[in-house]
Amino acid sequence: MDIVDAQIHAFYTLDLDQTIAAMNALGIQSAIIDELWEYDPRGFVLPGALLSSGVFRPSSPLAQAAALKYPDRFSVLQRVDRSDPDIEAVFASLRCTPGCRSIRLVTRGAEELQAIADGGYDHMLQLAADQGLVVSLLGAGVSEILGSFLPRFPRLRFVLDHCGAPKDAQAWDNILGAARTHSNLWIKWSHAQHYFPSAAFPFAELLVPLRQALDAFGKERVIWASDFTHNRRGASWGELLFSIRCADDLSADDKEWLLGRAARALYAWPKPEKAFVAPHVPLLPKQAPVAAMASAAP
Repeated sequence: MDIVDAQIHAFYTLDLDQTIAAMNALGIQSAIIDELWEYDPRGFVLPGALLSSGVFRPSSPLAQAAALKYPDRFSVLQRVDRSDPDIEAVFASLRCTPGCRSIRLVTRGAEELQAIADGGYDHMLQLAADQGLVVSLLGAGVSEILGSFLPRFPRLRFVLDHCGAPKDAQAWDNILGAARTHSNLWIKWSHAQHYFPSAAFPFAELLVPLRQALDAFGKERVIWASDFTHNRRGASWGELLFSIRCADDLSADDKEWLLGRAARALYAWPKPEKAFVAPHVPLLPKQAPVAAMASAAP
């Protein structure tokens, strides 16, 4: 199966070689990196630079290097600040950045939510549309105001990160309703354990809201992401993957779309012609079985 993890924070707990080894072991073909090393004392997500204007500009040097070296395996999700004084140049650069397929907007807080509803993000969203970049929305509450800005950008593809971060059942119903209204809206199935009641692995209870999402958005607009480094319930990368891959209530077609095909289509990231070969499983020359060799011994 062609599996794409639509969000990991590589370089937060694993280096590149460790990330590739884990992906090989789990059978994950490709991953999208939201590069995050740590949080500095001011709360900024590193790596990045504080500009003279006081705006922090995130960067993704290691993710870019990974995408340049392994273009079939890694793409980049780049965080962007709408207050950046050189926002046009930032987007022009992103267009040429190896593997950059999406930007991420952090819309936490009442001020940012009001800004995106009132058009304060429109210039940046138009730049994203012009550059063909997918826009990921991170922040509780953004799902409640989707109708205020999605219709203004019908050809721009938006993704609700972390199941849309529903705060209650009504918020989840609103997200499902938005899915039926806005055909340019996707949802990232990640951190579901944080928003819906569930027991330990294999998280069988989460299949109910997942089925609701698949029915509302359609299987073509639901993408899976582990975001395993920030799973506050302690689930491992493997548990987050195999709770979906081994779920009896999902059809083979559901799994194919959820675990990779929908992400490939959304991010215009073609499936590699040849799947990876795990580097820790060398191709050994053919030889006689041990038992046969033993019987032939004098």
